[in-house]
Amino acid sequence: MDWAHATTGPACIDAVSLAPQLVLAGHPPQDIARLLDEHPATATDPLASTAFLAALTGHWHRNARQPAPPGAPGLRAYQHRAATAGIALLALRMS
Repeated sequence: MDWAHATTGPACIDAVSLAPQLVLAGHPPQDIARLLDEHPATATDPLASTAFLAALTGHWHRNARQPAPPGAPGLRAYQHRAATAGIALLALRMS
């Protein structure tokens, strides 16, 4: 981290970043999508929240197809699972 340039970002970032992790932990995507719809940090600008979720999911999806980096044998499998969770949430948010 470069603390010399620390700043406050959009409130939705933390909540949206956590959402796929909750799906990976076993929570139903429908419940997490509902939380995103209702949470004050994400409900005020649902388009921004959905756009960030799409970007994060795309990042995971793209990187999951790359060769495994040295010393991180489970990283690509994790990224694949995270992308799948993100896609499930996106499908619910965009329906």
